[in-house]
Amino acid sequence: MEPFQSCISAGVVFCLLGVFWILQNSFNTARQFYDNRGIVWTPPRFVRTFNKLPVEGVVIILFTLCAFCTEQVYPNWKWKMFNEDSELVNQSEWLHCTIYVAFLIYGICKALATKSIQGVWYYVPLYRCFAFAIEALLLIFQLVDSEDDRPYLDFRLHLLHVLTVVPVVLTGMMEGWWDDPLLVRLRCFSTFLQGTWLFQMAFTLYQPETAAKQPVVSETSDFVVVQYTFDVNNNNYSTPGVTRDDDNTGMANFYSMVFAWHCIVSVIVITFCHAMMRAVAVCIYRRVLHQKVTKGEDIGMLSPIPNEV
Repeated sequence: MEPFQSCISAGVVFCLLGVFWILQNSFNTARQFYDNRGIVWTPPRFVRTFNKLPVEGVVIILFTLCAFCTEQVYPNWKWKMFNEDSELVNQSEWLHCTIYVAFLIYGICKALATKSIQGVWYYVPLYRCFAFAIEALLLIFQLVDSEDDRPYLDFRLHLLHVLTVVPVVLTGMMEGWWDDPLLVRLRCFSTFLQGTWLFQMAFTLYQPETAAKQPVVSETSDFVVVQYTFDVNNNNYSTPGVTRDDDNTGMANFYSMVFAWHCIVSVIVITFCHAMMRAVAVCIYRRVLHQKVTKGEDIGMLSPIPNEV
């Protein structure tokens, strides 16, 4: 698989996982709130069906299997790990495939847990943390070993990518001891951030050649810096004397600022998804409360509007 397609496909999956996890956490928090107060409410049919089916596990399994096979056969076959001289070949492809296998194990565990197989649900957080830990470990060592061979811009972007994975590992470890919704939301934020940053890396480092055939270049250097985001592989601009310098620290600092923008957008998206689900939960709560008051039933603990949902 080409690096551009690999980053885009993985970015889509991580963004979907981040949004799905925050919606699921908000829904489960609201349901627990109602259960503790004796409120009997029936979620919509599509929500009940979605919770019964192993959607997350099946999506991860299909993606990892397809990514593994595509990584090994496109654009040419790369099943061989060592050449005739016993030298390691196709190192990046096998590193990616190792990460895919780790997430495949998590996907299988998640799918089995959704089907309520006894004892499997307990291991879901462990295997999720394991998958992200494998990803972080391999990315860190690959980055350290190739630091001298990478352009500074490439190194900075991959370093920021590692910073999006590490919080998921740490929160996954802490979730085993503390049942805190804040940890779940931090994991959702970091996962969504990783997805958006993979999009940025794809368009910055691995832009397809077809998108860089006719670059638009201004004489002002500031505009050229922004243009690198879209035409980073085009080292020869049509304007004389305008070339790309991958070792330019100013360029690397610019993308560090772009990373901060990604963090801000990720916080907004995750907060919006949580607020949307909380608003739905409060509407259901008020409807149930109104029905009980109308029938003259004892509302007991139902009177306060939930702020912790």
